[in-house]
Amino acid sequence: MEIAVETFDCLVLDLEGFADVFALTQKALGSSAKVGRLAVDDFFQLGVKEESEIGLVVFPVNGSADLMPFQVLVEKYRAEGANLSTLLIVDAQHTAAQMPVGSCCDDVICAEWPSAEHLIRMALRDHKLRSENRALKIFMDHSADGYWIWDLQRDIIEWSRRTAELVGIDKRQGPKNMEEFVALIHPLDQDRVDQAIKNHFLHHAPYRDVEMRLKRADGGYGYYVANGMALRNPHGMPVILVGSLSDRTLMQRVEQKLENTQKRFDILFHHMNDAAVLAEVETGLILEANQPSERLWGKSISQLVGSHQSELHPPALNEEARRAFEEHIAALMKNKRATIQVPIMRMNGEVVPAEISSSLIELDGKTRILGVFRDISDRVQADKDIRERDAQIQLSSHLSSIGTLAAGVAHEINNPLTYVLGNLEILKALTKENWTQNREIEELIDAALTGAGYVQEIVSDLKAISSRGEHEQASDPCEVIRIASRMVMADLKHRATLKLDLASSARVPLSSARMSQVILNILSNSGRAFNDTDLSKNRIHVSAKEVGDHLHVEVQDNGVGIAREDLDRIWTPFYTKNRRPGGTGLGLAISRRILMEVGGSIEIQSELGVGTTVHIKIPLLRETGSAENKPDSQSPANTALKRKPSLMVVDDNALILTLVAKILQQDFAVTTCLDARDALRQVDAGQTFDLVVSDIMMPNMSGKVFFSEMCRRGAYEDRFLFITAGSVTEDDLDFEQRMSDRGRVIHKPFQAAKFRDAAKELLLH
Repeated sequence: MEIAVETFDCLVLDLEGFADVFALTQKALGSSAKVGRLAVDDFFQLGVKEESEIGLVVFPVNGSADLMPFQVLVEKYRAEGANLSTLLIVDAQHTAAQMPVGSCCDDVICAEWPSAEHLIRMALRDHKLRSENRALKIFMDHSADGYWIWDLQRDIIEWSRRTAELVGIDKRQGPKNMEEFVALIHPLDQDRVDQAIKNHFLHHAPYRDVEMRLKRADGGYGYYVANGMALRNPHGMPVILVGSLSDRTLMQRVEQKLENTQKRFDILFHHMNDAAVLAEVETGLILEANQPSERLWGKSISQLVGSHQSELHPPALNEEARRAFEEHIAALMKNKRATIQVPIMRMNGEVVPAEISSSLIELDGKTRILGVFRDISDRVQADKDIRERDAQIQLSSHLSSIGTLAAGVAHEINNPLTYVLGNLEILKALTKENWTQNREIEELIDAALTGAGYVQEIVSDLKAISSRGEHEQASDPCEVIRIASRMVMADLKHRATLKLDLASSARVPLSSARMSQVILNILSNSGRAFNDTDLSKNRIHVSAKEVGDHLHVEVQDNGVGIAREDLDRIWTPFYTKNRRPGGTGLGLAISRRILMEVGGSIEIQSELGVGTTVHIKIPLLRETGSAENKPDSQSPANTALKRKPSLMVVDDNALILTLVAKILQQDFAVTTCLDARDALRQVDAGQTFDLVVSDIMMPNMSGKVFFSEMCRRGAYEDRFLFITAGSVTEDDLDFEQRMSDRGRVIHKPFQAAKFRDAAKELLLH
């Protein structure tokens, strides 16, 4: 039976416990995803075809369910090319611990877990990411070369369809693990291939141009070349090996036939698919070229013949390419065969990455160089996309973890810091009101206030620099530059002197986190630009000024500079010449992409021995003020209230409650509650309040829910003031942002005077 499973994002299997699991899944995914019911019989009769999209399938599990039939079915569907992910949602914690994660089950969630809804959303997100990668997989299945992935932790090998075609077998018959792959390798090549993999894993030696013979479906062996790269975890251990496989069988046969007869050489030379040229060893002059050469270089055979082989390449190869080419010629002279990747230049000036397989052959008693050229633009781009995608995923995960950690740290520090700062302010006021003047006591209190202020500044910087930025769409760039400069000073102060010249108060359409990512990348590069640590000579100057509708940021250093030939390559992902730890070669590429997304730009000028200047342009946000936002000419701090209004404070921290009561008791009749539920009971009993001050992050009932319940009971929305040490959950972050936009949020730690003013102002309006 065929049902339209592709119309759903998620399907819940109709097993025991379906209703509860279906409701939980719908609640977790909300309106952003379509959740459907899938009968067991329908699941067993799905009409699966190659590349079928089934989606995320949820299995409700009560007790010890027998999942073996489903495991067999899931494996069958996947073997037939279907794309599906599986998720078990169990009813109890002890059941979750017994559920295996394997070929049938991608993940297990307990419905009792507080994080169950979040984990369901993550499971659907992971499935969609895998689905997005299918386009790349289709490309790899239809490219000239084959591609493969080896998951070391699970010992699973996956071949692209093209890889299987190159070896002449059905994709489903390809090797599933390393043992099966080794069985395909010619016995005389197995040790060499094994050693190349070990050298790559243990010593970071390139896994490049590894020649091997693989057993084909007809029982014979074909000649292949493998290239790959290991993706490593944060500890440097390889977890995945990805790479490509090129069929060199034809080239191998060409070389063998060239050694036999001139006639065979002519036939193969002019009928091969790759471009080929024949040149003299002594002079480098091209003697012959085939028709694919005309297509590759955009020149006729008559134009190619008689020219020097150096004219096939760009006139100015960089130092790395020249050195590689010299090593290629040396290897060719030694082994009579060598392979290299070096760019070629077409007649229209276009530079194209190419792979050259060169051989020394004997023709008419003379030694000639046969070069077989292949355009590898698609392969290079695919490899680059895979590496950059993996790096971006790791970077996004890293930044998200930092943001979550920073929010949690800020919340935990800001609460105790609030009552430290608040009580110090109260103590200072008491010394002036009730004690005789004691300069030493006042100095001690001022010193403690200053130290606590430093802690407040550090926490604020950490929160701003690592903000997850879901809601923030703009930032003060000069403030971000100041914060970023403080963050890098721990390393920078030992290398160079930093000077800031910031002359702008405008905002730009970048969140603080993304703006700081750009500035930190640039400052880190500048800090690494010095070979010595002479602070009297080493200088970094950062300036920011408004020019028309843009902010111009300039970062200038007098470090070692960048070579002219490297200036165009520094924007290439993963390109780096930095020998110090920490450089990945992604910083500039990511910074440029961030700026381009908002219509900005980044340019670099540099000279060896003189220094480097980075020019950044970002469009400004022109914010127009309204009469509503203009401050009242009469400050609420100086406005005397005619009576003492009633005020209720709700916070789960007893010390914060006591502090707020002390701050406001002079102007308000203060009632305190440690639990929002107790506050609601007082309101239900008939008590009314002119103003309500509430924390946002509270364990039993959040500030958002409390606000909603109070409004439902008739409270005025504009008589609420919220205090927070920093929200952590997505729901509370969204609520905090909405209240902050309305001027209803005071961040901990707060100053007593500003807190009183805010409460009075809210009451007067």
